[in-house]
Amino acid sequence: MMSVYLLADVAAGFTVIQLGIDLKLSLLYKLPLTILVLILVLFMDVRYFVGLCGLLFLLLLGPVCQLIATTNSASFINDFSNVYKIIMPIAIFVYFGLLSISWKSFVAKWLERILISNFSILCFNLMLGALGFGRSSYQLRDDETAGSNGFIYAANELGATMVVLFSFMLHVCWNYYRRWYAVLALFTVLCGLLVATKTAMLAAILLVFVIPLANERERFFKMTALKLYMLVPMIVGVGVIALLINDLLQALGLYDRFMWILSQKGILGIILSGRDEYARELFVVYIDYLDFWQQAVGVGTAGIAEFLPIKYSAEIDAIDVLAYFGFLGLIICFCFYFLTFVKAAMQFTKYNAVYSPCVVVGTFILLFLAQLSGHVWISGTLGISLGCFVSLLWVDLEKRSDS
Repeated sequence: MMSVYLLADVAAGFTVIQLGIDLKLSLLYKLPLTILVLILVLFMDVRYFVGLCGLLFLLLLGPVCQLIATTNSASFINDFSNVYKIIMPIAIFVYFGLLSISWKSFVAKWLERILISNFSILCFNLMLGALGFGRSSYQLRDDETAGSNGFIYAANELGATMVVLFSFMLHVCWNYYRRWYAVLALFTVLCGLLVATKTAMLAAILLVFVIPLANERERFFKMTALKLYMLVPMIVGVGVIALLINDLLQALGLYDRFMWILSQKGILGIILSGRDEYARELFVVYIDYLDFWQQAVGVGTAGIAEFLPIKYSAEIDAIDVLAYFGFLGLIICFCFYFLTFVKAAMQFTKYNAVYSPCVVVGTFILLFLAQLSGHVWISGTLGISLGCFVSLLWVDLEKRSDS
């Protein structure tokens, strides 16, 4: 089920874009899958099941209190969906961790299959986008568009998913099919340009240069020939992009949008696309208008909508999670993403590290993207891929048989 979950996102996007009907196909596919994972965790170790239920309780506490106070069921359903998206990668990480205790080779084999399969689905979706099908990333003036998501509806979530899946595939290609690495690297950059979001373009360029460097493992902190080979083209590439930025933006149809934001809001506006203003408003609501217990557990989207009825999301994950689920929710999210990065960072310099070089790169990029473009900590498209991606750390350093 995990191996083909992106097909549910593609199908859900197809029904919305082509038919104008949101059948919630993605949620209908993933929710039973997540429940099944929780049941399997219960059978393997009841303590971890209780722990996951405890996280679920803490995250839902604020929205439940708000539901009782306002009887706004629509907002509660939205909050429940967000909590489910937060819990999903954590539950998958715990599940594969428990499974790897007894069946390490089985886990390693299936994690690779899941990531490769969903990479193939993602590429198929992007090819549909390149052919003109699906949804555009940006709607410009005079009915012009820029970029394409294919049939995966959320552009920023798509960019974060690309980080995970392309990190893994570039890692595999560099280690086992190095003669084809240049081809996959070019394809990665082209996919980033196709989506045309800052997330996708920046991540694509970073990945193709940083993945080989991370694969030097124990020599990562030493000056090597590979670093010169990679850093020189990267610096030259950045210089060429800087010189040709006008032509590039015009080719992507983003020049007018870029210049307008630059003239109105400066460099910070370009980086955050106005998210800093919404974040400031959310933070003012959190500090000045919420009681201490509300600051602790959050007030959900319904509580924030009472103060900011038009736009109650900053699309900066730390701010959104803090407002919706309180500082307890923020601690839960930050600990998971930061600790998985730390675990990868502790392992990837070891000579026998199999997967952690790509995991440390992917998780490091996601830590920043969560605050620059959002839709990482609360993402249905990313969740399963991310859970499987960081689960590679459970099978990273052990020698495995072929059984």
